[in-house]
Amino acid sequence: MKWEEVRRLYPNQFVKFEIVESHIEDGKEFIDEIALLKAIPDGREAMKEFIQSNGKQLVYSTNKEQLIVELVKHVGIRKGV
Repeated sequence: MKWEEVRRLYPNQFVKFEIVESHIEDGKEFIDEIALLKAIPDGREAMKEFIQSNGKQLVYSTNKEQLIVELVKHVGIRKGV
């Protein structure tokens, strides 16, 4: 499903989805196609869904015109033994 269609069907809501197709430019992931899991009209419920989501699932507001995720590298700290 395209983001434009999701925004049209679920205006002013949050949605939970999995990424189907995307491309990366300048450290950002531009999401082209998603698999919608559920619409979430309430912000509190959206936060609960966000906390419970795994790495492949995202929660995003349909108020946003574009579906872009900024990629952040995690730098770990190792303890010497």
